[in-house]
Amino acid sequence: MARIPLARPTVTEEMVQAMAEAVRNERLVLGESVFKFEEDFARYIGVEHAVSVSSGTDALLLTLMALGVRSREVITSPFSFVATANAVVHAGAVPMFADVLPDGNIDPAEVRPGRETAAVLPVHLYGNPARMDELVEAAGPDVKVIEDACQAHGAVYKGRKCGAWGDAGCFSFYTTKNMTVGGDGGMITTNDERLAADLRKLRDCGRISRYVHDVFGFTSRLNTANAAFGRVQLRHLDEWNERRRALARRYAERLKDVAEVVLPPLGSKDAVPVFHLFVIRCEDRDALAKHLEAKGVETGVHYPVPIHLQPVYRDAFGFSEGSYPASERLAATALSLPLFPELREEQVDEVCGHIADYYGGRR
Repeated sequence: MARIPLARPTVTEEMVQAMAEAVRNERLVLGESVFKFEEDFARYIGVEHAVSVSSGTDALLLTLMALGVRSREVITSPFSFVATANAVVHAGAVPMFADVLPDGNIDPAEVRPGRETAAVLPVHLYGNPARMDELVEAAGPDVKVIEDACQAHGAVYKGRKCGAWGDAGCFSFYTTKNMTVGGDGGMITTNDERLAADLRKLRDCGRISRYVHDVFGFTSRLNTANAAFGRVQLRHLDEWNERRRALARRYAERLKDVAEVVLPPLGSKDAVPVFHLFVIRCEDRDALAKHLEAKGVETGVHYPVPIHLQPVYRDAFGFSEGSYPASERLAATALSLPLFPELREEQVDEVCGHIADYYGGRR
């Protein structure tokens, strides 16, 4: 195992105890903790409704289905985890891509809805907010906006949290996210009461009563014990995010004089990122990663193959190299460095020292 891991979830006795209490005292599925977690999360994001589901991918899929995108087009980013576009395909829609800005987020100027466009699906990549005001304007009044906020728990854009800008926001609670539920889980946020009701039905087999179903639903519920775990995590999210920002600033300070390294945006008056990942860019990404691995430092590549160049997307839709050059460029140069709340300052310094030594030795 790496001496300095890329990520590590925080698990405390309080979280374990919350799960145990839920198992002992509540229904194991859709118990009281599930509904309390939804209320807590909606309040945190600043919306009227939050609907929990079994994963971030299901959050995207059920939202797309509930908004009726079937047989139409959804514009999204080619530079994301493949689940973003997979959800579009599974919802019966056609994924259309818009290339990204240097920070990895979808470029509003590349979003050009047509008559067949049902929705725009921007990704808040690495926990850095996309330009939501420009994207909402680009979508126009007749196109839905669904935020893939699976990496952006607590991120803020122009005073409003990610997940509160569009018609819906989708979150993942996978174990490496800024907060987790002790396993897979997801959440959908919205101010649309009817959409929330449709989502609650879709996640629970499409039922309108115990044995009566009026839509083809799914079994996509969040387990009660996971919700109890998530409620405790949510109470710590802001302090963990602030810790991530502090560590990101330390990385930036220690690496500012390494000319070969391009640093990620640290935030602005408009955008408050939460650094799900701290991603640098460098021309010899793979060689640097190998050097760090030899020093006991785990790194990651998010993401080495853009979605449009995944074999299944090439085969199904005919995409090829050069279609989205900015995304392809990022895929060739992005390197994720260790970042999690319990990472120590001296560990950040060690990682930066190894990077400086690597480039110093090559000059």
